[in-house]
Amino acid sequence: MSEVLVRFTELVRGSDGREYQPQACGAAAPDGLWEGWIEFLSPSAAVRTERETSQPNRADLMYWAQGLTRTYLEGALTRALAGRPIPLATETVIAPAFDGPAPPPAHINAGPVAHAILDPFAVYAQGEHVLRRQLLALSSDQLSNVILAYSLGEPAQANSSGADIAHRVEEVIATVRSRARAA
Repeated sequence: MSEVLVRFTELVRGSDGREYQPQACGAAAPDGLWEGWIEFLSPSAAVRTERETSQPNRADLMYWAQGLTRTYLEGALTRALAGRPIPLATETVIAPAFDGPAPPPAHINAGPVAHAILDPFAVYAQGEHVLRRQLLALSSDQLSNVILAYSLGEPAQANSSGADIAHRVEEVIATVRSRARAA
């Protein structure tokens, strides 16, 4: 069964004045090899080359198709136009199955997501003192992101004092400890 291996986005102009969209195609041949050819499609006509390559397997045929250059495609179109273009019927439009994209999952908050620099539960597994030391080393913004990302309480304010940061760290540790014991 034949398949389109690569559909090129850049159009190629033929000697007939039409612009064609090239696509490298291939299929398994009866002798076990894979044959490759190039089709050129315009809104009103289609042409194809003779076999351009034979490869031992589909992966090698795909490698060949992905390596085709614009110059190669221009030469192939010239060869293909030496035959007779096949007129195409008006373009077939396939309707989408849905009217729009799928909605996001209900559990995802549409607002910005805080990026936590550490996982407090993974660090807590190394010891409460390790978590305390790492949380105290964070900036107030980083600490706030950890708190928000893991729903551990109220985030620290941007201009928080050292005492407020230390208080927030102890709240985070108490919440992590409580959740770890419950799990």
